[in-house]
Amino acid sequence: MTEEEIDSNEELLRWLHPGQFDWKEKRPTSAAFKDQYMSVDIASRTSLEESYERGKRYGKNAVVSFKAKVAYEKDQKVCYCPTSVYQNQSDKAVCTTQQECPVYNENVSSKDLKIINPAHGCVIGKKTKSIAKFFAKNVKVEIYPPAQSTD
Repeated sequence: MTEEEIDSNEELLRWLHPGQFDWKEKRPTSAAFKDQYMSVDIASRTSLEESYERGKRYGKNAVVSFKAKVAYEKDQKVCYCPTSVYQNQSDKAVCTTQQECPVYNENVSSKDLKIINPAHGCVIGKKTKSIAKFFAKNVKVEIYPPAQSTD
């Protein structure tokens, strides 16, 4: 296992958008798990509260968790890749660890970067409808979204 690969027993945290929770089922919808490069926080590198606070800055309002082995069961790759941005462009992310990542750039110096999420990881792989549904059914809700009003 390389430094970037994640142990199968590692807990992963995934933030949810407001519309990605099914209140009737009391779980996230499969839409929360369809990204080919699915961002997660690696629980051993952060706290649930820190992760949740980071997610709120991006409009997320809930957190679920699952073990890396859930992803490995579906032939997904799970890796550690802290989120970095260019020092002078705080909204432009760059990846220096995973060549298949869409924001990968090998020609950047670490002195030009600032890490904004040291706990970030990525679940890489095609997410078919059945794989996304599998994730949705195999997570634990850690922080529920605020209850929707019935008005």
